[in-house]
Amino acid sequence: MNATTEAVERRVAGRYAARLAMRVQNSTELSAAQVISWLDLVDLCRELDDALVEENQADPALLSLHHAVLSLAIGAGTWLVHQVDLNEVDLRASGQTRDSLRASLELVHIFYRTRHAEFPASEVEAVRQRIFNAAA
Repeated sequence: MNATTEAVERRVAGRYAARLAMRVQNSTELSAAQVISWLDLVDLCRELDDALVEENQADPALLSLHHAVLSLAIGAGTWLVHQVDLNEVDLRASGQTRDSLRASLELVHIFYRTRHAEFPASEVEAVRQRIFNAAA
């Protein structure tokens, strides 16, 4: 893939992430569509994380996009879970539960901490080994 195509894809991914986050936080009355939009944002986070895993050395632009999109997803997801809990929203129409939303939010947090942790990569690797017994 050439550099121009990659730049366009990254711009599109950033704009798509921003639009999804806005849809999630668009209204005070939660709907199934907002939950689905946030789950779409989680899927985008997963794809960006997979792209970083596939690269031998993380491109700074992709790493920056990863940071921005995951930050959006964490903020929107935290707001979503808060609204669900605060308003005791029935999630059946979205096919989700409170626990599945919290699990998806935790997944995004894990993606974030893996790449943007405030402690050294050696400590991240030690935790990975201890918890998952697997190399990065």
